[in-house]
Amino acid sequence: MKWIQYNIQTTTDSTELLGELLLEFDINGYEISDHVLPTAEEEARMYTDIPAELPPDDGTATITFYTEVPDNQNRTFYSTGSSLRDAKLQAEQTNQKLLPPEQLVAALSHRIEEQRRYFPVEVSSITYSVVDDTDWKDKWKEHFKPFWVADDILIKPSWEPIPEDCSEKDIIVQIDPGSSFGTGIHETTRLCLSSLRNYLTPDTTLLDAGCGSGILAISALLCGAASAFCLDIDPAAVTATTENAALNQIDPTRITAVHANILEDGEQILTQAGNTFDIAVANILADVIIPLADHIGEFMKPGGLFISSGILVEKAKAVQDAIERNSFEILEQNTMGEWVSFVARKS
Repeated sequence: MKWIQYNIQTTTDSTELLGELLLEFDINGYEISDHVLPTAEEEARMYTDIPAELPPDDGTATITFYTEVPDNQNRTFYSTGSSLRDAKLQAEQTNQKLLPPEQLVAALSHRIEEQRRYFPVEVSSITYSVVDDTDWKDKWKEHFKPFWVADDILIKPSWEPIPEDCSEKDIIVQIDPGSSFGTGIHETTRLCLSSLRNYLTPDTTLLDAGCGSGILAISALLCGAASAFCLDIDPAAVTATTENAALNQIDPTRITAVHANILEDGEQILTQAGNTFDIAVANILADVIIPLADHIGEFMKPGGLFISSGILVEKAKAVQDAIERNSFEILEQNTMGEWVSFVARKS
C-alpha cells in the first residue's frame, strides 16, 4: 500500500503549535524527531535500560506524518509507531477528506503564515514523498536468520527453511515474533535459554513473567518441560505466544498465556495458575526485576529456581542485592556482552 510521507523541518520550540495546526487538517498522528534528551521520568516510561545516544541539541526538529494517497480504495489505519497522538486517529480517518499533497502543503503553509502574526513559528521547509510499505514493513525479517542458541537448540523464523546441518535429534524452535517481540538473538534471551536448558526436567512447571513472543516458554516445552504459564502486560504478546505455540505444535493444555501484571495481579494469577512453579523466568529489565524480586517467591515452590535476565552489567549488583534479600541463593551469574543473568534458588 502507498502512503504520502510529509516532513516539516522546524524547531523544537515550534513543534507544539504546529501539532495544533495539524489537527485542523485532521492530522492526528505524527512523530517528532529532535535531539532533546528525555527526562528521567520519560526514560522510565520508555521501558528500556539502553541510554539515549543523541547528537548535541541544536534546537531543530522534524515533524513527520502520513496520509493515504487520494482515491486509495484501501482505508487501512496507519500509525507512525510512536503512539504520539494516535489515540483518535483510526476513528477520525474514516471520515477524513484527503487533500492532494500540493494543496495540503499550500494550505498548511498559509495557516503557518497566519499564526506568525501572533506567535513565533519557525518552519524552514515542508516536503513530501510517496512511500510503499510493502518494501519496508517486513524489512526487519532480512536480519532474522536461523541460529543456534545451544548445541542442540536452533531458533528458526517461521519463514526460513530448516538448515541442512540440523539432525533429527536437534530441537527446532519456530518463532514468528512480529516486529515488536524478541527473536532470541539478543544476548539477554540467549542467557535465559542457556540456563533453562541446564535446569529443565520432564516435571518442570514454568512461569514466564514477560513472555513477549513466547520464545522462552516454547523452547522450554520443546526441551521437555511439563507446562508453561505465561504473563505479559501487552495483550499483543499473549496473542503472539499463543500463535507461536501453535506454530510449534505445542499441546494447548501445556501452555497458558495471560494478560496480567505480576506486580499488581498476584492473587488473580495464582488463582488462575492453580499452583506454584518449579522455575520462574523473567527476561525484562533491571528496574523491573528489582521490585519483582520482592514478589516472585510467592509464585514458586520451595527450592524453585528464579532465572532473571535483561540486566546491564552496571546494574547487576543492585539486582543481586534485591534477589538475595528475598531469601534466594545465587547459584549462577552469567555474562554475555554487556548483559548479565542470574540463576537463584528459593530457600
